[in-house]
Parts: sequence; structure tokens; C-alpha cells
Amino acid sequence: MDFGYLLRILARRKWLIASAMLAAALATFLLISLRPEKYKASVIMATGIVNYKGINSDNSDAFVQQYQVQNAFSNLIEFVQSRSSIKILTIHMLKRDLSASSNGTEKPFRTANAGLAQFSQEEQNQLLAELSKINLDSINDPSFSQQFDFLLDKVARGYGYDHDAIRRSLDVKRKGETDYLAIEVVTEDPNLSQYMTNTFANRFLRYYHNISVREKRKSVESYTKLAAEKKFVVDSINNLRFEYLKAKGLPVLGKQSEELVGQITKLEIERQRAQSLKKSSAGSVERIKKYEDTRESRDAREVQNRVEEKNNTFEQMERVKELTQKSLEAKGKDPDVEAELADAKSELNSSVRSSARIQGKLRTDESKRTKEDLYKERVSSDLDRIDAEENYNRLNSEIWSLKNKLGSMVVSDEISTRLLTDEARAVDEFNKVNEQLINAKLSLENAENPLSIVENAQLPEWPEPNRQTLLSIFAAIVVGTMTVIALFLLAYLDSSLQSPELFKRYTNQLPLLGSISAVPVKGLQFETLFGAKNLAPQVMAFRESLRKLRSVFLQTTDHIFLVVSLKGDEGKTFTAHALAHALAANQKRVLLIDTNFKTPLPEDFTDTPTANSGLLNKIIRDHGFANVWLMKNPAEDLKKEQRVDIIGNIGIQKSPAEILDPERFKQFLAELTAHYDYIFMEAAALNQYSDAYELVAFADKVVAVFNAKSKISHADTEALENLRDLKEKFAGAILTEVDVRNMN
Repeated sequence: MDFGYLLRILARRKWLIASAMLAAALATFLLISLRPEKYKASVIMATGIVNYKGINSDNSDAFVQQYQVQNAFSNLIEFVQSRSSIKILTIHMLKRDLSASSNGTEKPFRTANAGLAQFSQEEQNQLLAELSKINLDSINDPSFSQQFDFLLDKVARGYGYDHDAIRRSLDVKRKGETDYLAIEVVTEDPNLSQYMTNTFANRFLRYYHNISVREKRKSVESYTKLAAEKKFVVDSINNLRFEYLKAKGLPVLGKQSEELVGQITKLEIERQRAQSLKKSSAGSVERIKKYEDTRESRDAREVQNRVEEKNNTFEQMERVKELTQKSLEAKGKDPDVEAELADAKSELNSSVRSSARIQGKLRTDESKRTKEDLYKERVSSDLDRIDAEENYNRLNSEIWSLKNKLGSMVVSDEISTRLLTDEARAVDEFNKVNEQLINAKLSLENAENPLSIVENAQLPEWPEPNRQTLLSIFAAIVVGTMTVIALFLLAYLDSSLQSPELFKRYTNQLPLLGSISAVPVKGLQFETLFGAKNLAPQVMAFRESLRKLRSVFLQTTDHIFLVVSLKGDEGKTFTAHALAHALAANQKRVLLIDTNFKTPLPEDFTDTPTANSGLLNKIIRDHGFANVWLMKNPAEDLKKEQRVDIIGNIGIQKSPAEILDPERFKQFLAELTAHYDYIFMEAAALNQYSDAYELVAFADKVVAVFNAKSKISHADTEALENLRDLKEKFAGAILTEVDVRNMN
């Protein structure tokens, strides 16, 4: 955007900018004068940061040290302004004012403002009771219950002691490059400013010290508790050992213990013998029982064999008997039967002999005696086993009794020794913990607060300067700057064709014939415009812009001009009529032909009687266009020559190519050219209809009309390119309704 154009906008809006600046200055001046006076009190506090982190004299590592100093100051300032630090001041100030209000002994600095917060007297008394229980000297964590914090904030907001109010009146900063920190409080009362500043500084010093030694105090408490526990253990072991020695004493392992050991040894030998006898007797019983089982198995097999042989012999005898019967029946003549009989008899004899051998083996007295002996031996061995087991159990019981007796003596000595060892270990642990406790107490007692107050707050004598004039000037400058920026922004965002420079920029240097300034249309008479005197400045500017544009047309030799526009309502009709009367004022005859068939001119506007009505009607009828253009109303009595004539159309929803024969229309225009110096044809919008493109061939030049209030959109790109494609046939553009201030 042209910078000169922006400056012209500012020049036209100078009174708006000046008014905004003046209003801002007056409003600021009035508001500041209505504000109450403020009093500031300050405390100077030494931090010890520079002393601990000071830059070395040789400037070695100076940047790192300086960064550490700045970082330490930033951390400290943020902590001073933290919510927890301000909360301590809130508690103190509320406690002071609430107590003063209830006791009546001293005057409170502030009273509750119901407009800031509403709370009951019961809630106020409840809060005062809770505040009385708080010891701010020992506090290191101002965290309380949610209900208390809510009530505290509610009441504090009513008194103006809440976090936001105090934070607005509190300012903490480092004094130059020194080690000092300045804490400033600004309030409406000088006494309150002094009191709040000193109170906040002292409370913060105590709070900061409590936090810095919090871990050391915890260490002392922890070691104190641990030392007490260790001392209790030592005392408990000592008392237990004393009572144990007093009740039982400590017997010495002497002669009695040696006799018990000898008895235990002898009994253990006898127990081993009894255990061996028990094992051998049990083994003998098992072997004899095995022999008996073997004898019984063998006798059972013999009985089974005898039974089987007996059964076999019986079967053989039955078979022989059966075969003998068959032989008798066959009278010994059947050889097969005889052969089977012989085999059966042979087998019977073998079976009888075998059974006889088995039956011959009778039990003798000797075998019976062997079985009885085995039984007797088994019983004797079993009795020996039982006797050995009883002897083993008895010896085991005696040994266990003696060992318990000996063990009680030995255990007594071990308990006493163990108690003595435990007591020594407990004393050693107590001494170590007690030494750590002493060191922790020394560290706590020797801890120093790095912060200290160098200068307490004094009672402010004069209120703080309100800088009323300076702030008013600053407000005027700010508002003026914002107004200028707003105007620049509006002008930058406004993409309308406001001036010839912007037109060329937005249309990519489209040829411009001239500009027509904006003028009130109401009461405007073109017939008398160019001869009138004492016109309004805006009308005079409009007339002069038409004269400049007229000079361009007077220099051309072309006669037929097609007036077009990219879209509707751009001012084609107004421009054509204004230009026609401007040429008529220069003794030129001009004819306006309405070729915008989609939106024709009103009939009462186009059918105004003129001296040329008969001629125009004849030409229209001769060329057969009576069905296209309106026939003009004849006026024979008009003797004055009319230099501007208008032919209106009947309104046809067809394109010119569909209703105008090219040859007849050219002849029609040629005949009209013989009677008129200039012919202006108005066409429909290029973006909406094809009428203008079809009428280009009948015109000598094409003139495009643009309105200064319209904008070039993406949809207009194609129409602009089509205008450029006309080349020499495109006469140029006319920018209408231009603000007079944007003409140059």
C-alpha cells in the first residue's frame, strides 16, 4: 500500500486522532485526581549474598559469579513475594485488626468493606479464635486446613489484606549492585505503611530463619528421640541382668558338673550296647520268621503236588476204564482203541509210581522237632529284643534328665554373659547417638540468619507523587498511537479501489482514462451543471473531474464506445450520462443506446421527447429494430436542439447475438454516426452475462467503469484478462465515486 496514501488518511482523520488523545488525557487526569493519596514506607535489608558469592579481586570467573549473584537475588525476591510469605503478613494484620476491633484498646488500621467480601460476625470471631492459636515466631510452613484457608481469604479480602491486595501494594527489588534488598509497601495510611513494612520485614526474617534451620531442628528432634530410646534399652538390660543374678546367681562349672558328665558318658555307653542288642535280636527274629515262612511254603507245595498227582491218577484210571469198555465192545478188534488203551495204561502206571513216591515221603519226628525249635528260637529272640528296647528307653531317659540338669547350669552362665554383652553394645550405641545429638544441637545453636535489617521503615511524611500530568500525556500518546495503528490497519485491510493508485495496483496496471469524484445524486441536473455558478465544493470537484475526462474523449477520433463493467451497480449508466452531458456542453451531439437487455432503463427516463425523436424512430424502423428498442414519443413543438438523446430497449432475455443481425446493426450504427458525434452503448456486467463480449465487435472502443467502493476479487481475474486481450480496442477504465481527497 502507498505510504503517501496512508499519510493522507491520517491527515484526513487528524481531528479524530486529536479528539481521542484529548479524551484519553482528560479521562486519565480526572481518574488520577479521584484516586486517594498513597504513602510509601521501605525497609533496607542486607542479604549476605554478595559477601558469600563476591567476585574475586582478580576477576577470575567473574561472569559465573555475577550470574550466581543475580540468580540468588532473583530467587530471594521471588520468595519474599511468595504466597506463603505474604500469608504470614495477612495472618498478623488480621489478628491485629480483629483483636483491636473486639477489645477496643487500640484503633484498627482498616475496617471490613462489605463490597469486597461479606462474612458474618460469627465467622469473624471464629477466625480470630483460630488466629490466636497460631505462633508466628515458630512457624515454618503456613499450611493449614482447607476450611481455615477459605475463611482466612474471605475475611482478608474484606479488610484488604488478601494476597492480591498486598501483592499490589508490595514491591521488592535489589538496590543497584549492592547487597541490600529494598522492601516497599504503599498504602492509603502513612502509619499503616510503616507498620506493615516493619512487620513484614521482621516476620519474614523469622520465617526465613525457621526455614533455613528446619532441617537442623528436625535432626535435633530425631537424635533426641533416638538417644532416649537407646538410654531406655541400656537401662532395661542393666535391670534385667541385675534381677537375674539376684534370683539365680552364676554357678561355676566344677566337680558336680564333671560327675554329671561322667554319668552321662557311662549311660551313653550302656545305651549303645542296648541299642546293639536290640538291633541283633530284631535281626534274629526276622531271619527265623523267614525260615518258618520258607518251610510253610515248601509244605504247601508238597500238599499241592500230592493233590494234583491224586487227581491225575484218578483221571487216568477213568480213562483206562472207559477205553477198556470200548475194547470189550469191539472185542479187541479196533486197533485205534487198543493203541489208546495201551497208552492210557502206561500213563496210569507212571502216575501210580509217582504218587507212591510222594506218599512215601512222610513227615518224621525230626522234621517236626525242627519247626518247633525254630518257633522257640524266634520267641526267645523276640523277648531279648523287647528287653533291649526297654533298657534303651530307660537309659535314654536318664541321659536326657542328666543333660537337662547340666544344661541348666551352663545356660545360666550363658544368659549372664549374653546380657553383659548386650548391655555393652547398647551403651556403645547410646554414646554414638548422644554424640550426634550434641553435634546437631551445636549446629542449631550456631546457625545464623544471613538476612538482617539495615534500616527500618520510617513514617512517610509526604504522599507519593501521582504523576498526573505525565500519565495523562502518556495516555494521550498511547491512545493516539493505537488510533493511528487502527486507522492504518483499517486502511490496510480495505482492499477497495479508493484511489487511482490503488486501482492500478489491484488491477495490475490496467489503463485508466480518468476518475470521477463522488457527488450527491439528489438534485443533480446534468443540463445545467456545466453553466451553473456558486456550486458546492463537492459538485464543483465532480464537474472538474468530468471536464478532465471529457478532454480525453475529445482527443480521439473514435465515435462508438461500449461502456462495460465487471459487475452490476458499478455506475455505468451514471457515468455514461455524465460524460454525454459533458461532451454536449462542448457542442457535441451524443446518443446513448441502452444495449443492456437484461436490466433496461425505465421507459419514463428513455422516452423523454426530443427534437430528434422522429429521426430516431425512422432509423429504428428502417433497420427493423422496432422490436428491440423503444420508439421515442415524437415532439414536433420542440424547436430547441437536443444534444443528448437516449434510446431504450424493451427488455429482452436474449443475448445481442440472438436478436441483432450483425450487418443490419452495423448499418444502423453507421447511419446514427452521421447524425451524432459520439455514441455510447451500455452493456450488461462482464462477470454475469456474455452481452458485452458480443457487442465488442460493433464498437470502436471499449470503456470499463469501476466503482471506488468495490473490490477486485478472484472472480474478476478472468474479466480483467479479457479487457487486456482487447489491446488497442480497449480505451481504458473510468473510476467513479472517488473521494475528492483521494483524487490526487
